[in-house]
Amino acid sequence: MIRSLVLTPNADASADVVSEEAPVNAMILLRNLTQENLEIRLSEGCTMWLDIVTPEEKEIHWLERLLQLSPNVVSDLLREDRRPTLLVYPRYLFLSLFQPYAHPNGLVSKEIHCIIGDHFYVTVRQADANALEEAYNRVSQNPDSWQRGVAYFLYITAQHIIDTYYPLLDRISNQLNGLEEKLMTNGADVQAQKSVYRVKQHLIGLRQMIAPQREVLSNLIGEQRISTNEDTRDLFRHLYERLLGIYDVIDSQRDLTNSVMEIIGTQEARKTGEAVSRLTIFSMVFLPFTFFVGLFQLNFVTIAEPMILPINGLVMLITVALLMIASGAAMLIFFRRRGWV
Repeated sequence: MIRSLVLTPNADASADVVSEEAPVNAMILLRNLTQENLEIRLSEGCTMWLDIVTPEEKEIHWLERLLQLSPNVVSDLLREDRRPTLLVYPRYLFLSLFQPYAHPNGLVSKEIHCIIGDHFYVTVRQADANALEEAYNRVSQNPDSWQRGVAYFLYITAQHIIDTYYPLLDRISNQLNGLEEKLMTNGADVQAQKSVYRVKQHLIGLRQMIAPQREVLSNLIGEQRISTNEDTRDLFRHLYERLLGIYDVIDSQRDLTNSVMEIIGTQEARKTGEAVSRLTIFSMVFLPFTFFVGLFQLNFVTIAEPMILPINGLVMLITVALLMIASGAAMLIFFRRRGWV
């Protein structure tokens, strides 16, 4: 589906307009023109924003013919899972930005491709990349936006994409704080470990999205089409600083994740140490039993032996048993007084 906003000084009643027209400083804002009318308006030098949602292959090839796109750009438009990139051509700039999306199976990214020329701005995206909706509506409802040129459209787009990172970071921060408090109160469990590892994977995914976009914006600031005036450069510098801030927040949350993992490791080590201590104490309590049994080998109660001791075998058996019990009890009392058990 191709949506369009076209600012034209010579719109007439025969124009194919789907929605209402709005005057913009003695000009007319047309919406959702047909492909034929879009070609005419582009040839007339009208300023326009084309938003292609869930593009079909024939729409991409129409766009290729309309804007004389490079084959590399067309191949990027037809496939996903690309890195954020910036390509500079004589007639236009092509860049890809990524919107994060929290999926039940993990964090995924939604690509938003942008093509910016002297008088046209094109966005190509899937329907679930909804960060562009507010930007598109904002431009369509604000006549002052068109006075700043198509570079401002790109700024609005990047701004709304960057805004989608903050709710995810806030949710991750709250989740980490909750996990840390839970670990300090109830101790570590398997579910807590899975949650921490899942958060760490999300942070790694966000970091992989932010780092290349930061480079794209840094290179974009120096481009002539973007740096038309100092105000526009300041806008993109502001976006770049926001990405730097998001990157710093991700790093701090990664440090917090490592701290939570260290807490889990410490608690697991403490549990292991306590288990080893119990086993050691248990074996030490039974050490006198082993000693006495090994020493006397229970040979005192016999029927016929070459040598008979002057002590009754039953008495000796009871004496040895009492010695073993007494030694075990004494060791338990000693361990309790030392606080080992």
